[in-house]
Amino acid sequence: LTVGFIGTSAGQFNLPRDVAVAPDGSLYVADTANHRIQHLAPDGTVLQVWGSYGASAEGQDAPAGTFNEPWGLGVAPDGTVYVADTWNARVQHFAADGRFLNSFGAFGDAQTPNALWGPRDVAVDGQGRVFVADTGNKRILVFSPSGQQVGEVGQPGYAEGQLDEPVSVALDSDGRVYITDTWNQRIQVFEEGEPGVFEPLREWSMEAWYGQSLDNKPYVAVSRSGEVCTSDPEGYRILCFNPEGTFLRGWGDFGATETTFDLPAGVAFDRDGRLWVVDVKNGRLMRFPAGS
Repeated sequence: LTVGFIGTSAGQFNLPRDVAVAPDGSLYVADTANHRIQHLAPDGTVLQVWGSYGASAEGQDAPAGTFNEPWGLGVAPDGTVYVADTWNARVQHFAADGRFLNSFGAFGDAQTPNALWGPRDVAVDGQGRVFVADTGNKRILVFSPSGQQVGEVGQPGYAEGQLDEPVSVALDSDGRVYITDTWNQRIQVFEEGEPGVFEPLREWSMEAWYGQSLDNKPYVAVSRSGEVCTSDPEGYRILCFNPEGTFLRGWGDFGATETTFDLPAGVAFDRDGRLWVVDVKNGRLMRFPAGS
C-alpha cells in the first residue's frame, strides 16, 4: 500500500519525516515541511489535519499548536499524541483529535534538565512516560505524561552507553530502549534498572549511516515479536534485525516504485506486524507486509 504524494492539501505531504501507529490502528504523520500533523485511517483516508507554521522568537514561544518542522511523534497508550516540534525545541501534547493539551521543553544545552536541541523523535512507554530524542544534546530525556523530567538515557561520547547524534528512540514490549546512535554508526539498547536509570545492554554496528548531512537521520521501530527495523536514508533502504542484532533482511534502492525510496526515514509497525515507512522526498507513506 502506498499513501499520498507531494503537495500541501490534506493527504499530501511535504518532506514528511515520521509516522506513529495509535492503539486503534490509525496513523499519525509528521508532515514536516508543511508544519502540521496528519491523522489517517489505516487505509490512508484523512481523518484530521492540524498545525501551521510558527517559530519561537527570542524569549517567546511559538503559539500552541504551531510547529517549526516537526520531525517526530509518538502515541501514548491513552491515544494522545506527543510531537517533537524540532526547531521550536519543545514537545507538544495533543488529544487524539488534535486538541492542544500541553507543551514542555525549551531551547538550551544539556546543562539544563528540560533543555532540548533539535529533538527528532518521541516514544511513549506503557506507563505513559515520554522518551524524547534530544538529538543535539546527545541524549534521550524521559518525561512524565505532564512533562516533568523523570530520567535520562545516555550522554555525549563514543564509548558504550554514550551517544552521538541520537535521532530515533523506540521501545520493545519489555520496556527496553532502542536508539539510533547515528554518528557512532550503531544501534544501542538500554535497560532500566532503578526507576529512571538506564544502563547499556547491547549494541550492534550499522554498516550504514555514513553521512552527517541534515537528511541522513535514521529512525527505528520494534515489532511486538521483537524484530528491529531501521531506515538507512541515504542508502535508500530498510534494514531489519532480531533483538540481538543479527541481520534478518533488507530491501530498497533509489527510486519511486513500490519497493524503492527517495530518502526513507520514519518507520512504525502496526498491530499486524506490517511495517510503515515514510518515503521523505517522494512525499508518501509505504506499507510492507510482515516479514517482507
